[in-house]
Amino acid sequence: MDEYIEKPDNRSKVHRNGLDSIRVSVKCFVCLSFAAAVIVLIGLNTYSDGQYTTINMGPGHFLCYTGEGRLGNQMFRFASLTGIATQNNFTLIISKNDPLYRIFDLKNVLVLETPEVCDKFKLVQEASCCCKFDKNLIALPNNQSYTVGYYLQSWKYFSHVQKEICEQFHFKNSTRKKASLIVKNARSSFVLKSATLIGVHIRRGDLVKEKMYNNAGIVPAPKEYVYKAMDYMKDKFQKSIFLVVSDDMNWSQETLCKRTKDNIYFVDDGNAPELDLAILASCDHVIFTVGTFGWWAGFLARGITVYYTHPARNGSQGELRYNYDDLFLPHWIGLSV
Repeated sequence: MDEYIEKPDNRSKVHRNGLDSIRVSVKCFVCLSFAAAVIVLIGLNTYSDGQYTTINMGPGHFLCYTGEGRLGNQMFRFASLTGIATQNNFTLIISKNDPLYRIFDLKNVLVLETPEVCDKFKLVQEASCCCKFDKNLIALPNNQSYTVGYYLQSWKYFSHVQKEICEQFHFKNSTRKKASLIVKNARSSFVLKSATLIGVHIRRGDLVKEKMYNNAGIVPAPKEYVYKAMDYMKDKFQKSIFLVVSDDMNWSQETLCKRTKDNIYFVDDGNAPELDLAILASCDHVIFTVGTFGWWAGFLARGITVYYTHPARNGSQGELRYNYDDLFLPHWIGLSV
């Protein structure tokens, strides 16, 4: 949903010299030899201490994760591929240099020094490019290895492993500590005991500045939606603090400071994306406007999530690419203006 218009292809050519070899960190593995020495790996989770074991890629069944777009898009691809891999008994591959591996304590993935081995896997692509569930992908035949293209932005790909996805997206300890301190400061800024903390993510920056979004009909949520969503939460939680994260803090402060009766804490801008996401995920409930970043804040917070129901103009190219039932979780609260 963030960057579906572009379709980058970062696949590089694999170097072939006899059998293709990759180096991978393993905690434990079992080698089963027959004919061409097929290697089966189990119990894999991290690359650590610069230690590698060289293995030959035999006829295994792998699914490659490669990141596209920014953090929210990357998380959708990883979560969806995890769901597909779990459903069809694939081993999920990720590069040790991938941002998600740096940000989260990922487990049960095959971590490679480089992802070049993925170049020899069959490429299959999501039918719609963005924001519509492709049922054919959830049933990939487990008779070869695959790289899957496009954004995979539907909760339906991983509906059967939602708990596992939350566990996978466990922030590194340093990020969690920073987020915890900011949340603590937010709570202590108001004289409220046992207040409900509501994260608010307001995305405007690129939606306002970059023409491709406007041309496609992707628009920022209006202030009236933000007010309505905050009122919805206040009706449910009388003692509430709104913690605001935004890529346009000037607009957010100018717009929300008019609500003098609300307890609003503005998070300093300029944080790393993963820190802002960890802050929002630490809240009890979440309001978000447009974009996958806010989507994941709501998912990880696991409380009430309120979203804007019209992220694309009626009849626009952007709207045609959406199936809102595939994108937004059914128990979330959609509001319009």
